[in-house]
Amino acid sequence: MSALNILTNINWLLISLYGAYVIYHLLQANGPTDAAGQGLESAVKGVFFVALLVLIGLNLLPYIWIKSIGLLLGILLLWMVYYIYTH
Repeated sequence: MSALNILTNINWLLISLYGAYVIYHLLQANGPTDAAGQGLESAVKGVFFVALLVLIGLNLLPYIWIKSIGLLLGILLLWMVYYIYTH
């Protein structure tokens, strides 16, 4: 396998993990907070969904440097998910 194929497969793995997280939280109801908290939670869900679309778009382009940026962005997003769950 070439380096591009390996990078693409790793990216799709990260995208699927992050996508599962995003879809799970999009299907959950907003938590019992005040009006501002519910609005903020909806906004965060929207930002995470847009980030998922950006990752998919970056992985579909044929340039290796764009796929590398997508890999770094995917790692960063999964790290953020881990940080949010643990803190």
